[in-house]
Amino acid sequence: MIRAAHRNLLLVVLFALGLRLILWAQPLHQPANDEVEYIAVAQDLLAGRGWVFYASYHWLRAPLYPLFLAGSLALAGGDLHLAALANVLLSTLSVLLAALLARRMVGEHATIPAAVLTALLWTNATFASLYMSETLCTVLIQAGLLVMLPAPILGSGSGVREKPGLRGLPSVALAGILLGLAVLTRSAVLPLVGLLGCWLFWRGRMHWRAGLAPALVLGVATICTIAPWSIRNTLAYGQFIAVETGLAYNTWVFNEPRATRDEIHRALAQIANPAERAAFATAQGTARLREDPTILARKLWPNWVYLVRVKPIQDRFLQQSYYSDIQLPLFAAALIFDDGLYLLIAAAALAGLATGRTATPGARGLVLAWCALAVGTMLVTHGEARYRHFFFPLLIPFAAGALADLRGLRVNRLLAVAALVIFLLLFVPLAAAYPREWAATSVMRGGQVLLGDLALARGDATGALGHYTSALASEQTADGELRRAAAHAALGDRAAQERALRRAWDLRPLYYVASARFGDLLRQQGRISEAREAFDGQFVDERQVLDWSWRNLRPTARATLAIGDGLDFGDVRGVEPAEIQQGLAARWSSGHAEVRLAPEAAGARVVRVLLAAPQADATPVTICVADVCRGVNIGRGWRWYAVPITLRGPAIVTIRSDTFAATDGRMLGVLIGAARLR
Repeated sequence: MIRAAHRNLLLVVLFALGLRLILWAQPLHQPANDEVEYIAVAQDLLAGRGWVFYASYHWLRAPLYPLFLAGSLALAGGDLHLAALANVLLSTLSVLLAALLARRMVGEHATIPAAVLTALLWTNATFASLYMSETLCTVLIQAGLLVMLPAPILGSGSGVREKPGLRGLPSVALAGILLGLAVLTRSAVLPLVGLLGCWLFWRGRMHWRAGLAPALVLGVATICTIAPWSIRNTLAYGQFIAVETGLAYNTWVFNEPRATRDEIHRALAQIANPAERAAFATAQGTARLREDPTILARKLWPNWVYLVRVKPIQDRFLQQSYYSDIQLPLFAAALIFDDGLYLLIAAAALAGLATGRTATPGARGLVLAWCALAVGTMLVTHGEARYRHFFFPLLIPFAAGALADLRGLRVNRLLAVAALVIFLLLFVPLAAAYPREWAATSVMRGGQVLLGDLALARGDATGALGHYTSALASEQTADGELRRAAAHAALGDRAAQERALRRAWDLRPLYYVASARFGDLLRQQGRISEAREAFDGQFVDERQVLDWSWRNLRPTARATLAIGDGLDFGDVRGVEPAEIQQGLAARWSSGHAEVRLAPEAAGARVVRVLLAAPQADATPVTICVADVCRGVNIGRGWRWYAVPITLRGPAIVTIRSDTFAATDGRMLGVLIGAARLR
């Protein structure tokens, strides 16, 4: 029989998984911030190029997350979207670990609330689908703490007691390995290991075996976990680099440098050795600090604001393009479960830390020491909102305990005063720096858009047009004009539709959705050269346009299709940008390409595909139409390959082949030049 508490915990974990899968199921989001770096390094590792990325980048990064992402990509067959599922599972595991850690640190009463807070916190839910290191680092911290902390005998109430003695040395060694892996994910975790060693020593200070031995085991296990990477760096670069060189970069960039950010990046890119690059950056930064030591004092308050504020950056939402609008349901969820829940967790954690109820003696002091050390380090180096990930694993248990048992709190007056001061320091920058205008405008615009979408869905195009126009009055956006174009199309006003599409592209010239929608309309009107220009867009990734067009455009399927002629958007997917090969415009497949065709009349047909494989003779390829497949060997030159088939409507032609690694890192299959039904 499953206990009620276990059943409830299972339900919360399943809810967390479902929420993360719903967010992940959206179209692949546009990588931003550190994601671009992580993806590039992972793809280099997967292609066997090693850590070549850091031969010219600003710093040398900790290795574990790029390795984790490379492994995820390998399991997903190189599909970036599918590779995120490993991170989704990690994020779900984090919910379970948060519950178990809360039970260890605070008591049984905090178990389910900690799981709920971790599951609902929107930062955790969205980061599950981001290619960022925070989720992996959080799980490793939680797991390390969990295997090291002693388990309570009783689950709740003031009678919580701890099993006598500390965790065994094997458990402490395992904790050291897990925390060492966390350091190899983000080196900022290293001070936490030192604090835990001091905590272990303090706990068993009455006898060396109970204090010094566990502290030494933790330190040795952590060092041994980090050592292979440190040795590798020493051998590769001729100087010792324990984990990464981000601190050297921060020392120069975030201490009021004389040079601009671009000038700094150009200077660092010219130094091929990461160790020499780090030494140069450190020298530049320390020279600036010697010149003006008051820089450190001037940084304290701004960095505190950067750390605690809410900022409308890409990490908040999983957008296919960061030029697109956020729908009201998603935006409202973020306001409640990101901004609001963040403040609730912070306030409740401070209240929990100001009380005397813990299941593990000394846990409160450990958490306070870690928060003080981490915050202090960030204030004198660099603070960002996403660095709050380092605090949540230890704060959420105390927040959960305070929320679960408000009546049972025993207030320590000194800690309560300190907590109140910290909360005021937290609330003041939150209130002052909160982007209220952005939030209010987004809610107003999103509400009108939602009403317009509902009106258009029930066939009221005139009402939808009114709501979309009101939304544009709140904020001029490209998506707003695209929606207005859809309403004009439903009303049959093609001229107004074209004007709205043109305005959308003018508002966001780099927004490929606007240019592709405009190109689709021009293609329908037979304005071929203009359509090609629109589909080409401005500084856009053609692969994004191809993927989006396949999902969202429905061009009239044709019996003959020229692949790569600039008008095939919506008719092909699983292919690369067009290029000229052997005198013909064509596209490389990515190993699994699809082409949409339609017969001019139902009946027996032969599907013919023009293919070439310049990389090797007799490349095996499988061509499938409906349920009919044919295996062929493709030669280096262009040739038509046929599949007899009876079709009574549009069909998808699938072209499958093995891939090879091109010199630019792409995984390519075969060249596709054309397809037709005859």
